[in-house]
Amino acid sequence: MSRIEIRNLVKMYGAHQALHGIDISIQPGEFCVLVGPSGCGKSTTLRMVAGLETISGGEIAIGERVVNGLRPKERGIAMVFQNYALYPAKTVYNNMAFSLQLSRMPKPEIDRRVREVADILELTPLLERKPGALSGGQRQRVAMGRAIVRDPEVFLFDEPLSNLDAKLRGQMRAEIKRLHQRLQNTIIYVTHDQVEAMTLADRIVIMRDGKIEQQGTPDAIFHDPDTVFVAGFMGSPPMNLVDCMVTPTGLKLGDSEIACATPDGLRAGARVICGIRPDDIRPAADQPGRATATVPVDLIEQLGTEKLVHFRAGQHSMIGKTGGRVDLAEGAPHPLAFDMAHAYFFDPDTERRIR
Repeated sequence: MSRIEIRNLVKMYGAHQALHGIDISIQPGEFCVLVGPSGCGKSTTLRMVAGLETISGGEIAIGERVVNGLRPKERGIAMVFQNYALYPAKTVYNNMAFSLQLSRMPKPEIDRRVREVADILELTPLLERKPGALSGGQRQRVAMGRAIVRDPEVFLFDEPLSNLDAKLRGQMRAEIKRLHQRLQNTIIYVTHDQVEAMTLADRIVIMRDGKIEQQGTPDAIFHDPDTVFVAGFMGSPPMNLVDCMVTPTGLKLGDSEIACATPDGLRAGARVICGIRPDDIRPAADQPGRATATVPVDLIEQLGTEKLVHFRAGQHSMIGKTGGRVDLAEGAPHPLAFDMAHAYFFDPDTERRIR
């Protein structure tokens, strides 16, 4: 296990600056997920840690070594790619053993490592097959096994599950989590999927336009967002974010007035962005004592154990939730309760949280 320090990291592509001096400190054995929309700089950061991209400024330290000038094979890292990158003509065994064979490790030690890792990943029955005879999930396990046999200081994962279907992604998430609990290696994992970030990470780093928007534990990121971007990015369905007017008793939301406490310093007549998650908007009958508003329901999505209720508040489209057996009619007004104790308030100019 190694600590990773990323200090004031900068990446330039000609005149374009892709990374703007980012700082990340990853503890030994920590599972750190870099997440954000396409083009935010997360894969560039990972490739710079791996030594696959040159560093324009700042430094990267793995353990006690600054690795800026080291080649990838000298950094003590192993990388798992999105497209598996397996050798099609080699068996599973030889794909996993190849890097050890190149290093001239003794054959008995290679065999021990490969079979031990194959047992961990349930690949033993597949060792004599070639990649073409494997499913996507099996190929990804082979790619992971090839990395594990090297016993690296750090694992780097670059969107490893994006080529899998939804069911396989769920299964592989669980396998990666169990593997980390067993091996306790330091991991940096890149994804655009916030569900992967929430379920896998010890630490989440949310990136936007080459900068870090917020970093912290999954619980802190989800329940204590610093900005409008983080609030809207984490969560499925996303947080409702609406422009409101502060009133003497709460907020003006569309045509309705919602009674609630607002942060100190917000005066009546001020504009504010209010954020509230769909889980905190429920049918009024289920939430006695909460602030309510009667709103027109446009659409109901049936998800089985729950329904998503799409409605409008003035010009704003919003989403609430009900239980799967609650009967609401589309196209009709319904009273909904807002749990404003769990609402968030953001400055409309800076988009930063008002606390």
